[in-house]
Amino acid sequence: MKEGYKITAAEREVVEVLWEYTEPVQTRELLDRMKEKGKDWKRQTLNTLLFRLEEKGVIVRRRAYVWSVLSKEELLKKQTEGILNDFYDGELKNFCAALIGKTTLNEEEVDKLNALIDTLKNE
Repeated sequence: MKEGYKITAAEREVVEVLWEYTEPVQTRELLDRMKEKGKDWKRQTLNTLLFRLEEKGVIVRRRAYVWSVLSKEELLKKQTEGILNDFYDGELKNFCAALIGKTTLNEEEVDKLNALIDTLKNE
């Protein structure tokens, strides 16, 4: 299994539906739910997406059941870490500099960033 948390839009739609369930869901039921959401997919299409998500370490499939192993927050964190590592040499300062660019921050924004930094220091 490779852990790559970059997912396609279609894969994301599947995971978002899985997050609606608190227990593992049958693939048949998942396919029906996707159809309710306007996705007229064949079973093989869903299976392909599930295979890819499983390979990426996002979901688990056992027999006819599937569930997400990552919450939305966990997936977003891993995706953000991937962006930070892939594009900004793992340096938060590089990311912040790129995000802000040449824009100057106003006093309120500086205060909010400082408050966030203080909160993170204390955790």
